[in-house]
Amino acid sequence: MNTELISKEDINGLIVSFLSGEATPGENKQLLNWVNQSAENKNYFVRFRDAWQVSAQLVPSDISHTERALENLNRRLEINSNATVKTISPFIRYFRIAAIWILLFSLGIIASRLIFKTSGYSDQVSDISVMAPMGSKAITFLPDGSKVWLNAGSKIVYSGGANKKEREVMLTGEAYFDVAKDQKKPFIVEAEGLVVKVHGTQFNVKAYPEEKAVETTLVEGSVSVNSKDNPSDIVTLKPNEQVLFFKATGDRRESLVVTKGIDPERFTLWINDRLQITGETLGSLAVMLERKYDVKIHFEIPALKELRFTGYIENETIEQVLEMIKISSSVDYTMKEREIWLKNK
Repeated sequence: MNTELISKEDINGLIVSFLSGEATPGENKQLLNWVNQSAENKNYFVRFRDAWQVSAQLVPSDISHTERALENLNRRLEINSNATVKTISPFIRYFRIAAIWILLFSLGIIASRLIFKTSGYSDQVSDISVMAPMGSKAITFLPDGSKVWLNAGSKIVYSGGANKKEREVMLTGEAYFDVAKDQKKPFIVEAEGLVVKVHGTQFNVKAYPEEKAVETTLVEGSVSVNSKDNPSDIVTLKPNEQVLFFKATGDRRESLVVTKGIDPERFTLWINDRLQITGETLGSLAVMLERKYDVKIHFEIPALKELRFTGYIENETIEQVLEMIKISSSVDYTMKEREIWLKNK
């Protein structure tokens, strides 16, 4: 498609596809070319992106409120529709599909915040950050076409430039990567002192700063893993294998431990907004629930943290999850707004 003759409706569609994570690498390239054509185009994109983010954050987790969210987005973009027209324009259809996708993607709001930091309108693009706040998830395409899902409370930082010898991503939290193949430019993820190097593969990395270990699970392809401080100590993973990188503590050196024959689906269910609990302590489960539902959980009795639970969490609300915990154990709870207190019955 000739970017000089591309219609505003087509541009809107490309931007929606990009922001919702559904654009192809070709569409991403086409949009980037259009944005770089002029300051006016870039201003339009930024304004559109900001309106998208604000409207997405206002979308409640109820499909019946979709129209209200769309009206809010259209109003912010100053797009007026004729109420007497019964047909839905392709532009509004893009937003309808995207809004529904947002609502179905997680129990809460997908309030992903895409922050572009650029130097004026020059061709030099500095680092780009993508964040998924607590209680939400995010999905995005990197400039090379790689697709990344971000779990709640996670962030990636990568370069927007194209003249790098390597494709480097800094991760805080948890992310699932579907990496575009490029033998000339290795793909590297750095997360809490761990370095994961690939060419084209699918894998999951869990690297929350407050946790003792960084978890890398391979789904397809092959990856090499090493500590940033010990680059010569390399572990190569095959599909259905996982490596745990235990961070150094005051009395223990860092280490890499490989587990073979695992079911990678168990560690990637969060992509589809599911959570598998297998013998988890209530203390660990509480941390997962805090991220998933954007709540704060307190223990009135520390010993409750050692209780163990097994099961699935899918479409349940936080109240339903707490009721399941209450029914299956000696735990009771009180909840006020986003604060939860767990106690003995």
